[in-house]
Amino acid sequence: MLMLAVKADCQLVHVKNSTFHSVYNLETQCPIQVMWTVKSSDLGDSRRLPSWTFVQDVPDPAATARHSDFTRSGYDRGHMCPALDRSHDLCAMRSTFVMSNIAPQACSLNRGAWKQSETFCRLAAQLYDSVQIIAIPIFLDRDTSFIGSHRLAVPHAFIKVAWLPRNDSIIGQWFYFNK
Repeated sequence: MLMLAVKADCQLVHVKNSTFHSVYNLETQCPIQVMWTVKSSDLGDSRRLPSWTFVQDVPDPAATARHSDFTRSGYDRGHMCPALDRSHDLCAMRSTFVMSNIAPQACSLNRGAWKQSETFCRLAAQLYDSVQIIAIPIFLDRDTSFIGSHRLAVPHAFIKVAWLPRNDSIIGQWFYFNK
């Protein structure tokens, strides 16, 4: 089990669906961690529909982040648990388009190195049948930027770790500045 320290005064909400488990921070309007397992059976040919938008799924009225907060912000709606990790089924894929599963990511990161780590994890799932992954947005105690009318905090960096559950072997660990 992976533990992580957070500010004692922040309000956290646990969101668990069939796709991932998120611990969401109501202060930053961003997850503090998202965990999931990708299996070879989770992968298929489903593709995102153009009409899909991200919906609020955090069961707390203080969760105000919306899809529109990202519009013209300069940041992508960065999936923590990627939609393609659930491409075996359109409904499963759609379940990743929720606010508890995304964080503001620099476009170059989301479409570059982050995407490469996602591809690596899917290839590992095909090779080893099952990979567990955790993604953690990192906030420093300085110079935090905010986007949108609901003031979503922009992470300074991200950590991602992937391991094989059958023998607890770490197969990938990444640290990315959000640039």
